[in-house]
Amino acid sequence: MKNQILELLEKKDYFTIKKILVDLNEADIAEILEEIDENKLLLTFRLLQKDKAVDVFSHVSISLQEKIITSASDKEIKYFVEELFFDDMIDLLEEMPANIVKRILSNVKESERTLVNHFLNYPDNTAGSLMTIEFVDLKRNLTVKEALNGIRKTGVEKETIYTCYIIDSNRKLEGIVSLRELVISNEDTKIADIMNEEVIFVNTFDDQEEIASKFKKYDLIAMPVVDTEKRLVGIITVDDIIDVIEEENTEDFYKMAAMTPTEDEYLQS
Repeated sequence: MKNQILELLEKKDYFTIKKILVDLNEADIAEILEEIDENKLLLTFRLLQKDKAVDVFSHVSISLQEKIITSASDKEIKYFVEELFFDDMIDLLEEMPANIVKRILSNVKESERTLVNHFLNYPDNTAGSLMTIEFVDLKRNLTVKEALNGIRKTGVEKETIYTCYIIDSNRKLEGIVSLRELVISNEDTKIADIMNEEVIFVNTFDDQEEIASKFKKYDLIAMPVVDTEKRLVGIITVDDIIDVIEEENTEDFYKMAAMTPTEDEYLQS
């Protein structure tokens, strides 16, 4: 498929390329884009449907993202940053040169810009730097019917809806409820009656290794992140932590193989 698209680019048969891209998986398209000449990169990227372009953008390498942002119009950048999940946008900003970051931030809503700056101030390798703000929060006095109606309206904008978080008026975390529990419960049941108050959570400044350990220990797909006053500020999803788990496992392997550079005597370390 990659060779076919490259041949079609040479022939300038953009109509056929556009038809092919509609049915291709986002990860496969990202792989193809990595092979395309820089002069034809943005042209090919623009042949994608808007929603698909955002998903493809999150799959390509940082260097390719930088090339796309550099060549894209402000209108295109605005669409990217508005449609990307918040944690993906944070990851993007953390890797980009200052001039690119400035251009991206100029196309972010004022309300989100404050949040972005707040997130970027969290130390590397902490829960704050890994979390996303796209989650479903509910109040304990809602009925199951009201909760499901709310999820239907806003769920499309959330990174995950499988676990919902119950907070009070001060955003303090009170419990969780699964989407499965909501679906099988009577619609008049109160959230307070079915929520689980025993919640595994992490603090914004907890280290990523500790977080990864909790994910593995409790077999979680998402974990809430709270501040020092136990206010819910974000969640970490399993896809955000997989890379961390692999990184930590690799680091442990190198240590066991005596391959980690260190200033101390190795046996002492």
